[in-house]
Amino acid sequence: MKFLIFGLLALALVAIAVLLIMSNQFVAKIEALRKIVVAAQTSPPPEENTIPEIIRTFAVRNGATLGGPATVISQQQDEMTSGPGQPYFALQATQLSGTRKPGFVWEATATMALVVPIRVVDALAADDGLLEVRIAGAIPMVNAAGPDSDKGEMMRFLSELAWNPDAILNVAALKWRQIDERTVEVSIETAGGIAAVRHLFDANGDIVGIEADDRPYLLDGKTVPMRWIGRFRDYTQFGSYRVPRHGEVAWVLPEGEFVYFRGTITSFAAVE
Repeated sequence: MKFLIFGLLALALVAIAVLLIMSNQFVAKIEALRKIVVAAQTSPPPEENTIPEIIRTFAVRNGATLGGPATVISQQQDEMTSGPGQPYFALQATQLSGTRKPGFVWEATATMALVVPIRVVDALAADDGLLEVRIAGAIPMVNAAGPDSDKGEMMRFLSELAWNPDAILNVAALKWRQIDERTVEVSIETAGGIAAVRHLFDANGDIVGIEADDRPYLLDGKTVPMRWIGRFRDYTQFGSYRVPRHGEVAWVLPEGEFVYFRGTITSFAAVE
């Protein structure tokens, strides 16, 4: 019996050691992604006259500067759900975003089903999109990469320009098209095709919504283009920046709108 107990204890210790090693490797991977995003912020800004006046004015009013900081960082308190009709769970998140070349690393921790700890990284680094979810930061749960992820994560970057006004002025690769007096489209080529997002402005010149027609969505094991929308509200001053405190995004599914993410910005600043 003693040998059995000692054997089980030894196995448990080995399992814990393996989980710690895997968790530390995941943390190191996330840090490596951050370093890739930071190192890529070397492109010169575009010609100013290529940016529609409505969004250039928005960027400047909300704290953007030509040749400003290379990266910005935000702390967030977010909510997500894994599917229509499923409960939301809370996440604590940090996002680093580039302002010269599209790129970001969103890292979050949460507890699902009250007892299951998870760590998530959602990233665009060197034009490569990645979503990875691990239980306890160790056991793989979700892992998405490839051309569809490249396009989807680029669309996320484009949709969050209200949360990254410096990128509006300083990312030279962005292509702009003003559709009407309150709608501006921004696009960029990716390995998965053109990523394009429309920004919707209110009468005061603030971005209050985004929309896209074809963000990749996983449906019955296959990726299909799906309409995707978002909303921003409660613009708040964080130091020299003015950004929306709240945002949410949703898929427009055949059965109706599915809001899967709600985010609240608790801090926002340039990275010194």
